[in-house]
Amino acid sequence: MFKRAFGISLFVFASLVFGDNTPSDNLPDLGDVTASRYSAQQEHDLGRMWLKMFRSSVKTVNDPLMQEYLEGLLYRLASNSELKDRRLETVIVDNASINAFAVPGGVVGVHNGIFLYTDNEAQLAGVLAHEIAHLSQRHFSRSLDNAKQSTIPTLAGLLAGVVLAATAGADAGMAAITATQAAALDSQLRFSRQHEQEADRLGMETLSRANMDPNGIPSMFVNMNANMRYARSKPPEFLLTHPLTDNRISDSANRARQYPRKVYTDNLNFQLMRMRAALQHSNKPEDLLKTWQNHTGINGEAYRYGAVIALLELNRWAEADEQLAPLLKDDSGRIAYQLAKADVLLGQKRYDAAIELLQNQLALAPNNYPYTIKLSDALQRANRFTEADQVLSRQSRERPEDPNLWYQLAEVRGLAGNILGVHIARAEYFILQAQFERAKMQLRYAYELTANNKIQQGRIKQRLRDIADMEEKLKNL
Repeated sequence: MFKRAFGISLFVFASLVFGDNTPSDNLPDLGDVTASRYSAQQEHDLGRMWLKMFRSSVKTVNDPLMQEYLEGLLYRLASNSELKDRRLETVIVDNASINAFAVPGGVVGVHNGIFLYTDNEAQLAGVLAHEIAHLSQRHFSRSLDNAKQSTIPTLAGLLAGVVLAATAGADAGMAAITATQAAALDSQLRFSRQHEQEADRLGMETLSRANMDPNGIPSMFVNMNANMRYARSKPPEFLLTHPLTDNRISDSANRARQYPRKVYTDNLNFQLMRMRAALQHSNKPEDLLKTWQNHTGINGEAYRYGAVIALLELNRWAEADEQLAPLLKDDSGRIAYQLAKADVLLGQKRYDAAIELLQNQLALAPNNYPYTIKLSDALQRANRFTEADQVLSRQSRERPEDPNLWYQLAEVRGLAGNILGVHIARAEYFILQAQFERAKMQLRYAYELTANNKIQQGRIKQRLRDIADMEEKLKNL
């Protein structure tokens, strides 16, 4: 497990082993952040193209509530960081290992397994703040600048290794990486240690500015150290920049103590996401249910919610409703609880009641992503397909880069008899999966259905030109 978790970390600066963290107020001058020969737009374009390929190669998580939580946390951190280009895209990988990564151009990936190894939001935020620091300082392209023979194709080759490492395992990913970058490996290792130092410092500053506990980073080190001891096989040390040691944990704690001492309150939503991640990785929800129902320690409210969603997973609607009632009574504004209530109603086939609940919540939180997706689900179950199409079509304008949304939109348009819309939605889905030939085929089908609509034909032609541009960029990678 840990071999996969850390195998790709050096080259995307994604390791949760943050590198040599010796505290120093006189960190090395790494040069002008804007001085890289790779422009910010080049990084953005490459990152988005890589994300398309990555999504088609790994299993991702389709959980709107978890997606919204992580996007909100990243936005909070980014707005308190030195990151200037905040066009971030978040992808959640369905993988039980500890990992998060940042790719040039603002792509941030998180394994949902990270929730299983973090105790509080500050620890997760520390990981993400560290990754944001790598983006803000443009460490990836600057690392390649330091290797004199580096080129844009080399950068793409390293990113291709990330895909392999996340799917076929770290060994295959390392083979691809080595083929493109072996000659510069030693210099990259030395240079990245400086980058990791800088990212540690800036990550803590970001946490402090966001009014979050800078101790999230050293306490995450403690968790990682404990889990590494039980790993069956540790990754090669050259992949880790520097191994975890008690001294590193102590050094990071010393740096965190330089910040003013405050009392920090953990975010309940984080604890609720932990319950969802645990359920996503469990083959026996009955066992989780028993554990959560008998829980008597801290975070009791989160465990009660965990029992509710476990009951929902087991289709035990009445029991879920009974256990949810006190949570809703005490905190009726929490989205997770309202969504759980909607799931109870849907399970009981009370579709109109679920639709009314979700429409009322959307009136209070317009365009809310989890509510919108759940409302579409409720409308489909009630055989109100055209309304579901309208709901998702509006949301697609808010989230045009969301492949799961386009996939669902294609399905509901088919049920609604909107054949032209099916082809358009499928094309967008395939584009976001880097399946360009399939996307072009869908657009050609759509074009044949628009003989009397010159405006729509013009839009389709433009989208085909867009795909041609993407294919050209892909060839140049």
